Amino acid sequence: MGEENAAKVMANMDEREIQAVGNYMSSLGDVDMGNMDSINKEFYDAVESGAGGLGIAGMDFLKTTLMKALDPAKATEILNNISIPGEEIGGGLETVRMLEPKTIAAFLVNEHPQTAAIVTAHLEPPVASQVIRELPEENRMEIVHRLATLERVAPNVIRELDEALQAEFRTSGAVSGSKLGGVESAAQLMGSLDRATETSILTSLDEVNPDLANEIRNLRFTYDDILKIDDNGIQLVLKEVNQEDLLISLKTASEELKENLFSNMSERASLMLKEDLDSMGPTKISDVEKAQQKIIAVCKTLEESGKIAIGGGGGEALV
Repeated sequence: MGEENAAKVMANMDEREIQAVGNYMSSLGDVDMGNMDSINKEFYDAVESGAGGLGIAGMDFLKTTLMKALDPAKATEILNNISIPGEEIGGGLETVRMLEPKTIAAFLVNEHPQTAAIVTAHLEPPVASQVIRELPEENRMEIVHRLATLERVAPNVIRELDEALQAEFRTSGAVSGSKLGGVESAAQLMGSLDRATETSILTSLDEVNPDLANEIRNLRFTYDDILKIDDNGIQLVLKEVNQEDLLISLKTASEELKENLFSNMSERASLMLKEDLDSMGPTKISDVEKAQQKIIAVCKTLEESGKIAIGGGGGEALV
């Protein structure tokens, strides 16, 4: 079409339409003749093809065309808001996503609330909520308010913020590093191993760092993981546990877990346990957690002896 004709077309478009078209034109490079013919035949009844496709890159073409079609100030504003479709945020904002919530909060506390709101908007909701909790109370409302009223942010603003964050991370000590591992990751890894390999590793770790080995063991199997034990295994666990510990441990248990346990008891026993649970008064969280740890200890003992199997691991099938 050429710049002159394209300028005339754009002069008859509103700003929103120019923005939408511009976003795609900005990513357009040289277009080969075959593609041009295909597009022209699809959108026009008659075509008069040239000799070499578009000879000018999309962004340059767009800039020249807009300058001819619009007031220079308005054209510059639209060009600043152009983003390339599929353009990925990199550098600073991508680094922020990899950090722990406490680290992100420590960084944002010194930033302008608008900057903090934009950064928060780029986080996954669970991470964002943890970051807000870590912030001083006087900062929370302002950031959440700006986040709630944050709608469209110009791509050039995002790019500038991204570059500024990247530069700041390189020169400041605000970022202590990203979390790549940790005890939780180690526990998840151990959970995918067969029992013999897991036992061997933890036994060796006991000699080097017994506290860490026990921490991994505690995370390796949680109270909710009782749901991974089959019915026969549940019934063995119920025979071994202290009934008082079982009652207290159920205080914060999910309904699914409760029903799973009740279904593996006799009707009389389950009815009595339900009644005791309903009549139980307030209980300290620490007491509930202590009781759950005792139930977990029984499960681990039975697993180590090969009497039960906890699903999700990489052990051999029982026969």
